[in-house]
Amino acid sequence: MDICMQCGNCSAACPLSTGTTTFPRKIYRFIQLGLKDKLLESPEPWLCYYCGDCNIDCPRGAEPAETMMATRRWLTTQFDWTGLAYKFYTSPRWEVGAFLVVAIGIILLFLFGHGLVITDRVALNSFAPAHWVHTGDMIMFAILGTLLISNGFRMYLGIMKGTKIPITTYIIQAPVFLLHYLTQKRWRKCGTGPSSRWLRHFLLFSGYVTMEVLVVGFLEVFQTDIIHPFWHPTRIFGYYATITLMLISGNMLYSRWRLKEEKLHRYSDFTDIFFLVLLFVVAFTGILIHIFRLAGWPIATYTIYTIHVAICVGMLCIMLPFGKLSHLFYRPLAIFLTTLKEKATKESEVDFETVTKDVGDNFMSCMQCGICSGVCPWSQLTYYSPRQILRNISLETCTRETVDTAVWDCATCGSCVEHCPRGIEIIDLVKTVREQNVIAGKLPKYFKAPVKSLEKNQNPWNGKPETRLDWASDIDIPAFSRDNEYCLFTCCTTAYDTSPSKGCERAGRALPKLLENAGVSFGTLGTKESCCGDQAASIGAKKTFLDLERKNTNLFLNAGVKKILTSSPHCMNAFKKHYDELKNFVDSEHYVELLDRLIAKGNLKPVHNVDLKVTFHDPCYLGRHNGIYDAPRRVLKSIPGLKLVEMDNNRERSFCCGGGGGGPWKEYPGDKRFGVLRIQEAVNTGSDVIATACPYCIKMLNDAVTELDVKDKIKVQDVAELLLTSIDFSDRTGKTDTNYMGLEQESCHV
Repeated sequence: MDICMQCGNCSAACPLSTGTTTFPRKIYRFIQLGLKDKLLESPEPWLCYYCGDCNIDCPRGAEPAETMMATRRWLTTQFDWTGLAYKFYTSPRWEVGAFLVVAIGIILLFLFGHGLVITDRVALNSFAPAHWVHTGDMIMFAILGTLLISNGFRMYLGIMKGTKIPITTYIIQAPVFLLHYLTQKRWRKCGTGPSSRWLRHFLLFSGYVTMEVLVVGFLEVFQTDIIHPFWHPTRIFGYYATITLMLISGNMLYSRWRLKEEKLHRYSDFTDIFFLVLLFVVAFTGILIHIFRLAGWPIATYTIYTIHVAICVGMLCIMLPFGKLSHLFYRPLAIFLTTLKEKATKESEVDFETVTKDVGDNFMSCMQCGICSGVCPWSQLTYYSPRQILRNISLETCTRETVDTAVWDCATCGSCVEHCPRGIEIIDLVKTVREQNVIAGKLPKYFKAPVKSLEKNQNPWNGKPETRLDWASDIDIPAFSRDNEYCLFTCCTTAYDTSPSKGCERAGRALPKLLENAGVSFGTLGTKESCCGDQAASIGAKKTFLDLERKNTNLFLNAGVKKILTSSPHCMNAFKKHYDELKNFVDSEHYVELLDRLIAKGNLKPVHNVDLKVTFHDPCYLGRHNGIYDAPRRVLKSIPGLKLVEMDNNRERSFCCGGGGGGPWKEYPGDKRFGVLRIQEAVNTGSDVIATACPYCIKMLNDAVTELDVKDKIKVQDVAELLLTSIDFSDRTGKTDTNYMGLEQESCHV
C-alpha cells in the first residue's frame, strides 16, 4: 500500500466508483495516513466485490483489490468486541484450534448424550431426536446471532456517526438490506470478467440459505426415518443445497488454491481456504449420511451424522460471527447504511448556478490531481479533501456531508490556491458554499455568537464599542486628522484581547510606540471604527460583512483617510481586496512594511542587543494571500544579537495556525489544532521565540503553547514587540543611512 501515489487509476477502473464514492483510492489514503477512525466510518471496503480490474490498471502494482480485501478483514476484527476475530485472522492455529474444540465438544455431546441406538435398521431420530437437535440449533443461532448483530451495531455506530435518520426511513429502506443480502445483485455491475463469478457466489449462497432454512425451520420434516419419494420437497431442496455447496465450494477452492488467477486470489488468507474446505466437507458428509441411510447401515449413518453436525457447528461458530461468513451480513448492512446516509445527506444547499455566478466556472477545469488535498494543512492531521469538494460541485453531486459540512473546516489559509496548477481560487468556492448555507439558516452553532456580536457590537468578541480603545488607555495615541499620513486601524482581536496571555494586546501596544519614536504622522479613529469584516466574509455572513464595509467606507472617506496602517494582515487584505469603494482612493498597508522602510531610512534604530534565537511564522494572510515574506524577516535581522532560524515549513509553504476562516471560534480537540503542530515545529528548531505579525496567529499559537504546556521552552511574540526591545529611545531625531540591499524586492507591496 505504501507505493500508491494517489493517481486515481484504480478509481477510474472500478465500475462501482462514482463521483462521491472514489474507492479504492480514498481507502488507500486513509490507510497511508493511519486514519483508523476514518476507516471505521467508511462503508466503501464492503462495497467492493473484488473483481481485480484495479490491480491490472495500477501503474505501481499496489494491489488495490487485495488491499480492500485486507481492509475488510481488519474491519471484521474491529467490529468484533470479543477479540476472537483478530485471533482467528492473524493465527491459523487459533482458528483451527477453536474449530477443533467446538467440533470435539459436539462429538463428545453425542457420544455421551445420544438417544437409543438401534442397530437392526437405521433409526436416526432414535439416535439423535430431531426435537433435541432443533433445540440445540435454536440455542446456537441465538448466541451466534446476538454476537453478529452486536458486531453489526458497532459497524452502524461508525458509519452513521453524526447522521440523524428518522425511524420511518429505516423501515422504508429495510427491503434494501434484504434484497442485497439475498441476491448480492450489485455484484453484477462489477468487473469486466465473466459474470459467472456472481452466479457462482449466488448459487453457493442460495445452497447455504436453503440448507439453513431446512435445518432451522423444517428439521423435523427433513430428518425423518421415513424415506420420502424423490419428488418430495425436502429431498429436492436437500439435493439442491448439498450439490451446490459441494460443487461451487470445490470450484472456488480450485480457483484459489491451484489456479491463482492473474488478477485474483494471489494473497488468499488462510481463513478463505479453510472456510471453503469446511463447506465442502459439510456438503460431502451430508451426502454420505443420505447414502448410508439409503443403504441401511445404521452405525455408519450415526457416525457420519455425528461428524457432519460437529463440522457444521464448528464452522458456523467460528465463521459466522468471527470469520468469512460474516461478510454476508456486513456487506448488505453497509449498502443499507449507505443508502440511509444518501437519503439523509442529499439535501445540499449548494446551487450550481449560484456558484458559477459568484466565482465563475474556472473550477470546472480542475483535473483532480489532488495537489490541493496534499498541501492542505489538514492532511497532517486527518483526511480532508478540497479535491473532493471541487469534484462534487463540478459534478453537481453535493451532499450536506461531502460539501456543505466539509467547507466549514477550511481555514482559508490559501495553500491550495498557492499550489493549484490550474490557478483555481478554491477559497472563493468555499466562501460561496458557506454563504449559501448561511442564507439557508445552516450557520454552525459555534459561529452564531461571533456573527451576532458583529451585528450588534461591530466586533466578533462581544466587546462594547465604547471600550474599543481601552487596550491603549495609558498610551497617547492621537486622534486622526486629515493632516496625518496614516490612520492606524486596530484589529478587534487586539482591541478585545480576553486571553490570559494578553499577547495580542502587548503586540498592539508596541506598534504606536515605534511609530511615535520614528516620527510617523499617524492617528486613530478609535471607538468610531468597526470590525473590518474579514471573518464575516470568510464565514459566509455576507450581509454582515456588507454592513461593516459600508460603515467603515463612509468613516474613512468622510474622515479624509488616505493611508490605512493595519496591525492585522486580515484587515489589510479586507481593505485592499474587498472594499471596492476604497480602491484608487485609500491605500492599505501592513505595519511590517512600514517598519521595514523606517529601519532602512534610519528613522528606527535597533541598537540594543537581543540575545534570542527566533523563528518566524508566516501568517497566511500576510504571506500567501499578499506575498509579503521578506519585510518581516528584514526587520528581525536588523535587531542586534537576534538569530533568525527557519522552520521547515516557511514562506509559501508556511503551516497555517488555524486562525483564518473563523478558526478561533471552531471547536477542535487539541490533537486537531494546526497551532499545536506549528508550535511543535518551532520547538524543534530550538528557538526561544516564535515571532509573527498577526493577532490571530498570536492568539492561536499562544493557545497551542498552553495546550502543549511548553511555556518554559518557547514564547510567542509579535515582530513589533521584539523590535521595541532593541530601539534606542534616547535619540528620536537623528537618521542613519542604512544600506538595505534587496528592499526593492517587495516594493510592489509598499
